Amino acid sequence: MKKNNPDNFNPADSSMAEQELLARIAWFYYHDGMTQGEIGEQLGLTRLKVSRLLEKGRQSGVIRVQINSRYEGCLELENQLLERFDLRHARVLPALPQRDMSQRIGIGAAQEIMKQLQPQQLLAVGFGETAMSTLQHLSGFITSQQIRLVTLSGGVGPYMTGIGQLDAACSVSIIPAPLRASSESVAGIFRRERSVQDVMLTACAADLAVVGIGSLSQKREATIMRSGYISEGEQLLFGRKGAVGDILGYFMQRNGELTESMPIHQELIGVSLRDLDNIPQVIGVAGGVEKAEAILAALAGKHINALVTEESTVRAMLNLL
Repeated sequence: MKKNNPDNFNPADSSMAEQELLARIAWFYYHDGMTQGEIGEQLGLTRLKVSRLLEKGRQSGVIRVQINSRYEGCLELENQLLERFDLRHARVLPALPQRDMSQRIGIGAAQEIMKQLQPQQLLAVGFGETAMSTLQHLSGFITSQQIRLVTLSGGVGPYMTGIGQLDAACSVSIIPAPLRASSESVAGIFRRERSVQDVMLTACAADLAVVGIGSLSQKREATIMRSGYISEGEQLLFGRKGAVGDILGYFMQRNGELTESMPIHQELIGVSLRDLDNIPQVIGVAGGVEKAEAILAALAGKHINALVTEESTVRAMLNLL
């Protein structure tokens, strides 16, 4: 038998605003401990509708879940990162080997970004699986808070898994060029185009940036290689020259400096690491023990000043120090 609320008022049959309905559902679920099925009976909604509204509330920032557990954020490891690398923020998720790491880190990064960004601010995003996962989990928040979005590099394809989730009304500026041109001269032509320059200047003015960190240790699993932007031969050559990983296609040595004599750096179309360093907050999103050395390089070069990762990655990083 369907339950009624105290006033015999069924929100499902009323013109109640979605925000108020969402607030009622959140209160019942998180404070009263009711199941989604019980909430559905109380409010005259299907369980699926309740579930979807809870997820929408989490994505939009209306619902923010705070887990008061020392282990949830691996606070000891977070504190070590903050102190060793002078970071503005660090979030370390508990290790869970059987789960998709990019998705888990994307969720954690999205929650961190929702705390940092204010309405109508500008978010710059780099390509990569984890960065796109972050963007997917920010979709509702970006819409509700009117966040403006800009890409940090060329190459529409690598961004589509994230941008494709956004509402059509979202303000999105995409660099209208490939990520990597066929030669330095061709890249120069693209960079001189007014439409390309305008978006790159916008990206440099971002309030916050989120970037993935690639590692040569990933070999064929590296996003930049799977996307066809470098070959297997180039990857081997980069390693011989001392590179350990990349941000936005710019390959770094262990000390965080750019690896020298790398033609790819002149063929990229996007924000340089020097320009990236001028953005107030740059959050690196990466996980996996194979990325430990590359993350350390990003930190050593101060190309990121915040990090979202997971426990086993940090332990591997600390073992390398």
